[in-house]
Amino acid sequence: METLNTEKSCQNAAKCPIYSGVLKSMTHTASAYRQLYCDAGSTGWNNCRRFQVKMRTGKCPENILPNSLKSVDDIIKKYNLTLLS
Repeated sequence: METLNTEKSCQNAAKCPIYSGVLKSMTHTASAYRQLYCDAGSTGWNNCRRFQVKMRTGKCPENILPNSLKSVDDIIKKYNLTLLS
């Protein structure tokens, strides 16, 4: 696992499937996601669909990628997620 740059890394990066190895066999893809989303400061996090879903529901399904074409609302509906109060 790569070391997190805590000043620019997403608060969820340590437990995110992107970091924990869901894309383990796709090292170039995982590295690109990390660079574009996880380690890109608030601009990257706010563009990450996983981050957006987690901020609204407290969790995100493991198979949702940072660049998912599905809207946050579509993901919430499809996975029957409950909005945070």
